Amino acid sequence: MKRLARLSVLVPIAMSPAFAGDNESLAGLRMECDTCHGVDGVSVVPDQTPTIAGKSEAYLFRQLQAFETGKRRHETMLMMGQKLSDQEMKALARYYSRVKR
Repeated sequence: MKRLARLSVLVPIAMSPAFAGDNESLAGLRMECDTCHGVDGVSVVPDQTPTIAGKSEAYLFRQLQAFETGKRRHETMLMMGQKLSDQEMKALARYYSRVKR
């Protein structure tokens, strides 16, 4: 079973049951995403790391699944995708899809 991240959350969103009352886990995951993709998913180096803010929720979720299965290849994203549960992927996709660029 995939483990949940253990850090704190900053922004409330409508979350799946797996995240009900667990805002800290989502914040930790966001912190990991923001490390490379920029604060709130807005990249400061878009030619190296894409901006994920404002992309569609379905697109972001599909990309995370593709990284998880290896259909889309990137060493760091493979590790990230493999440690995320489907509920975590959905919550992250929902959050970043709602960020205004």
